Amino acid sequence: MKTVLLPDPIHADGVARLEAAGVRVVLGQGLDKDARGRLIAEADAIGVRTFAVDATVLAHANKLAVVAKHGVGCDNIDIERCTARGIPVLITASANKISVAEQTLMFMLALAKDVTGYDRSVRHGQWGDRTSLRAVDLAGRTLLLIGFGRIGKEVAVRARAFGLRVIVADLALDHARAAELGCETTTDFRRHLGDADVLTVHVPKTPQSTGLIGARELAALKRGAIVLNCARGGIVDEVALADALRSGHVAGAGLDVFDQEPVPRDHPLLALPNVLVSPHSAASTKEGGRRMALDMADNILAAFAGRIDPANLFNPGYDTDGQKF
Repeated sequence: MKTVLLPDPIHADGVARLEAAGVRVVLGQGLDKDARGRLIAEADAIGVRTFAVDATVLAHANKLAVVAKHGVGCDNIDIERCTARGIPVLITASANKISVAEQTLMFMLALAKDVTGYDRSVRHGQWGDRTSLRAVDLAGRTLLLIGFGRIGKEVAVRARAFGLRVIVADLALDHARAAELGCETTTDFRRHLGDADVLTVHVPKTPQSTGLIGARELAALKRGAIVLNCARGGIVDEVALADALRSGHVAGAGLDVFDQEPVPRDHPLLALPNVLVSPHSAASTKEGGRRMALDMADNILAAFAGRIDPANLFNPGYDTDGQKF
């Protein structure tokens, strides 16, 4: 019998799917380091959300045949070591795209309409603020969308429905889909920063994308722009963003992710009234959580059966036909 270790909690339906397939599921939440080490040594698969699959974990993992990510971001997994060991890392490629896209649009709308500001006005008896004209319409404004993968495409669909002009940038740009959605494309997003009323990033965190939006990029934005990050912390320079918000050059920011998580309570962005935040929860809707758990379970079972779906494979250099590196 195969053993799957789940160090993080997942939706019960994902656990049930594994158990229905005759797999032994071990829930590893709350265990001490030694106990976890013993479980890792027994595991044929590990399914993780935030648990770090690092060199220490992999040193214990003598039987490990697959690492399955509950989500798409794999910065908590040592991909290089997994690849060197011949261990495929599988993601739930499409399970969270709608949830994250909706969160992105929620931030965009709430900031454009100053939802929290007007809420405070009503609660403090400042009804006259209704004439302040602080809110803006999204229709006719420009969204600069960096990262046109699964989530980026869903954001573009929704942004276009609100009448936004959408400019998309990606290293491997899907020009056909962009044209189908009525989006413009660019190979250099920096050329269009001055056009952007809203900037949103939807790229994985890599050495190349870390600090992608820094002080220079923020200064190049149109004054009054909104900045959104529902991808990974560190892609947007948080210190530079706080400075741009305090100066008024950036009008507002919506952040689901931070460079350090949990975010410190004294983080400068948390003190600013024009910042909306959430605890890396954009993908964690009822529906999204269930989809990710089920897809993660299916990925584990597919790996055991030798039928990995290439669309879910995160490692480079894996031969999905031969099911090996």
